[in-house]
Amino acid sequence: MMRSLTELGRSCGVVAVMLTAIAGTASAQGIGAGPLTASLAGAEPQSGVLRLGRFRIAPGVVVRELGWDSNVFDEPVDPKQDYVAAVAPDVSAFARLGFVQLSVYGGGDFNYYQKYDSERSAGYASRGRVDFLLSRFRPFAGGGRTRIRTRPNGEIDVRANRLEEELSGGIAYDLSDHSAVYGAAYQTKVRYLNAKEDGIDLGATLNHDRLDYSAGVRTDLTPLLQLTVSGAYQQDTFKNEPIRNGDNRYVTMQYRFAPEGLVNGLASISFRDYKPVNPETRAFRGLAATGSLSYSFLEVGRLTFIGTRGTEYSFNSVEAYYLENSFALFYTHRLFGGVDAQARAGRSIFDYAFSTRVPSHKDQLDTYGASVGYNLSNRTRISLNYEFVQRRSPVFPERNYDRKRAYLSWTFVQ
Repeated sequence: MMRSLTELGRSCGVVAVMLTAIAGTASAQGIGAGPLTASLAGAEPQSGVLRLGRFRIAPGVVVRELGWDSNVFDEPVDPKQDYVAAVAPDVSAFARLGFVQLSVYGGGDFNYYQKYDSERSAGYASRGRVDFLLSRFRPFAGGGRTRIRTRPNGEIDVRANRLEEELSGGIAYDLSDHSAVYGAAYQTKVRYLNAKEDGIDLGATLNHDRLDYSAGVRTDLTPLLQLTVSGAYQQDTFKNEPIRNGDNRYVTMQYRFAPEGLVNGLASISFRDYKPVNPETRAFRGLAATGSLSYSFLEVGRLTFIGTRGTEYSFNSVEAYYLENSFALFYTHRLFGGVDAQARAGRSIFDYAFSTRVPSHKDQLDTYGASVGYNLSNRTRISLNYEFVQRRSPVFPERNYDRKRAYLSWTFVQ
């Protein structure tokens, strides 16, 4: 199962996260990382850092929004509006101490609603990884824990308290300065706490444990292009609803484009074979993909594409899971000096066609937005944003809604 990208329109800072700077060699990457530790720095950061001995510390803060929301609860009729503030401070650290490389991250997530205090929340994220640099052999271990209260994907409208944990480890072997093979395993836990959607307890239907075993090879094709080929076996266990258990096998080719190139970002294509335990749930065999690519031209414009194709468990166990096809396009144009303008549009299609218990149907989520921003010298952008979101379901009218937002933000840019 793949994480949804349908929440991209909720924060301009997501683009910066998806286009994190990429190190130049295979040995500099967090090879074999799990879902939480994959975002940790795999090489020494070069900008915005404080130097304390061998430690490089990078503090930061993102103001995701400071403004107005026309439909706080995503309601089809009589929507409730409110003024919102969302801030996420964080700090990351990186160090090489002899034969040990250490990368850690800690951050907070704070959301304030002026009128509807039930939606206020305070969350946190922590993760770390240690690599042992033993000649060509590099054992590694990592872990993370995140607790936030937000909408987990485009299907679920409620802001749900969610806890995620990861334990991961493995070993890599450097074939050369530019190639490595690895084997890795990770365990993750997902828990929903006191959250309901359409009267369904999310903890009862979505709480699960995951075991993932993978092996692959990573190599630098050119100084600006890196390729990873891997195979994996994944097992999901739902203790509250064992009938939802399933196995997932996949082969993946992932390309990373260095930020120095004309095109930068990441593109990943997988062939997946998902076999559910439930005989009333259809298996999935086919292609899945994720991509976050940016192209700059004429020194004044930047076009960014973010897309995903993959399966996600539905909160309603009767519908089993859905296939999501999503894309978002961002165009940023420099007007003068540090001032730019951005337009963005995205669409997500949720295809419910894998349960024999209910008729198949497709839901649609569209996002449109625009902003005017000023870029500071520390690679942050202050912007005034407007966004319109619309969801339509041919089967469940209670899932239909329109939402508008107008807000200020202060985010990192790539």
